[in-house]
Amino acid sequence: MSFSIMSYGADVHVAPQELDAFFLVQLPLRGEDRIESGNQVRSSRPGSGTIHCPGQSFSMNWSSNCSKLVVRIEREALERHATNLIGRPLRQALQFDTDLNTRSGGGQAWETTIRQLLRSLQQNPELVAHPLMRAQFEQLIMSGLLVWQGNSLSDSLDRPDTEVLPRHLKVAEEYMHAHLDTAITNEQLAELTGISLRTLYNSFRKFRGVSPMRYLRDLRMEKVRQELLDTEKFRSVTSVATRWGFFELGRFAAEYRKRYGESPSDTLRRVP
Repeated sequence: MSFSIMSYGADVHVAPQELDAFFLVQLPLRGEDRIESGNQVRSSRPGSGTIHCPGQSFSMNWSSNCSKLVVRIEREALERHATNLIGRPLRQALQFDTDLNTRSGGGQAWETTIRQLLRSLQQNPELVAHPLMRAQFEQLIMSGLLVWQGNSLSDSLDRPDTEVLPRHLKVAEEYMHAHLDTAITNEQLAELTGISLRTLYNSFRKFRGVSPMRYLRDLRMEKVRQELLDTEKFRSVTSVATRWGFFELGRFAAEYRKRYGESPSDTLRRVP
């Protein structure tokens, strides 16, 4: 996560490359920026920020007096935090509504938090010297953005968790986590937990929003990404995918791109 205060002092046109591995939040402090994305044109000024997600392309037209507070959040960190908040793996890449209203409501509260934090850090840099304190600040910022700004997980985040997770579901999930590299079937899980296949399926649908095998596939996809990002291991896309049970490589690559916004080979190439 990083913070920048940016200005050019002249009218400028900025056409950055398509975002890859991070989310970019722009909070205008003064002036105006006309942002073009596809066929859409929006005006961004104080009180009206923007969020740009990985996989999006856009260009900007800053007025000479335009100044912005820019927050960059790494995609890996934000999606991992979102996964922890909703209690299940993401089934698709995280997407935010582009327009961020900072004049009122949650958007205003989030920008106020960012400004106060930045002022505190400028005055006392030692606030984030300790990893534990740094992590607390990062989680506050990511939680606020996920809860207060519309995104593809808003329904899951807004849904109150009023029901206790059934014991048989916990047992099934724990078994999956412990045996991800072995063959697992619905029948095995039903026998292990002592419930019927119908109850097993309905429990996953109700509490996780997916079938048991879809949940298992999501866990294994996370393992694939972790290995592709691991600089300590020699790996190829094929070897990693097949190790975690993805043998239809074309389907796997398409699902991976939909989920993470990049191909498996792109992930492998960008790791030193």
